[in-house]
Formats: sequence, C-alpha cells, structure tokens
Amino acid sequence: MTEPKVNILLEGGAAGSEFERVREVGHGESVVKILAGNRHEHFRRTDRTAFHEGVPLDIFEWSGNTFVAE
Repeated sequence: MTEPKVNILLEGGAAGSEFERVREVGHGESVVKILAGNRHEHFRRTDRTAFHEGVPLDIFEWSGNTFVAE
C-alpha cells in the first residue's frame, strides 16, 4: 500500500538558495532536509497553510542549514 502524501510549501532559506518550493512528504513528517549545493537546508512544519494553484499546502519554515561533510 502506498503511503499517503501531503503537499507542502517551503518558506525561507539561506540567501541564494534555489530549490523547488512545492514538495511532497510522507504523512506525519515534521522536518524536511533539502540538499542545496554544498549544504542541507532544514525546514520545520508550522501550523500555517497557503493555497497554491487552488490546493491547500502545509507550510514548512526554514530553521537553518548544515554543510555537507567532505
């Protein structure tokens, strides 16, 4: 059985970060980590929602980043 997906919107991020802002995560996820160049951008679930193309999305807000170990 396929796990249900929840659509999310990523808000914020380090200066110059470019990545897809609308994503899908598994139901119940509260933290998302996105690879952006040489670092991971971290986002945490908020209690806010926004509409994107008529679909309600849960908003995940940027909470910091960590650099990829070499």
